[in-house]
Amino acid sequence: MMTKNPFMSAWLSWANRASGMWTSAAMSAARRNQATAQSAMIKAMMTPPKSGHAKPKRKSKPAR
Repeated sequence: MMTKNPFMSAWLSWANRASGMWTSAAMSAARRNQATAQSAMIKAMMTPPKSGHAKPKRKSKPAR
């Protein structure tokens, strides 16, 4: 940075804090969903593909 712009430095610090918060939130969400995603991936790999190309429906609730 060439000029000491107080507004720019404030914006940069805010952006840093926001991105850090977003990253930590994304990391915690991924850690929370890791087991679910892993089991879903394994299930998808184990199940043989159906004849034709049926689009997977969106799950409203995970069936347990």
